[in-house]
Amino acid sequence: MQTPAYVPSKLLPGESEFLRQHNFTRWMSRDLTQAAVDFCRNLGLFPAYCECSSAHRTRYLFWRPPQGAMIEVRSARSKEWFAEHDQANRERKMHLLSLHINDSDVYSAVWISEDHFKAAQALLAAHGITCAETKDA
Repeated sequence: MQTPAYVPSKLLPGESEFLRQHNFTRWMSRDLTQAAVDFCRNLGLFPAYCECSSAHRTRYLFWRPPQGAMIEVRSARSKEWFAEHDQANRERKMHLLSLHINDSDVYSAVWISEDHFKAAQALLAAHGITCAETKDA
């Protein structure tokens, strides 16, 4: 199996920059991220976008997805790990929603169930974030 080419999400300039500044979490160290994600999950909030800096800090854009949406979030992973999980999620009919690749080639991604992709795509667009793209080789 050949690994597809991935086009990461982009943070678009313009009015949405101000919105993102107030809706992204602060940059968190690795020891805080799992606790933050677990806390937000208990409130019914899940990441729609995540990124990891080259200093190994992570930030998220949380949202309340539609009921029944399946979401998988993985941050600070290697390209190989990411590609393996992307393939598994494709087989589960989950779409790659957002993807960030930092300067150190560290991947952070969110996948969502097919039926809820459009709603998540609209949320990202409102925040000036493009969806990730997969281009099969």
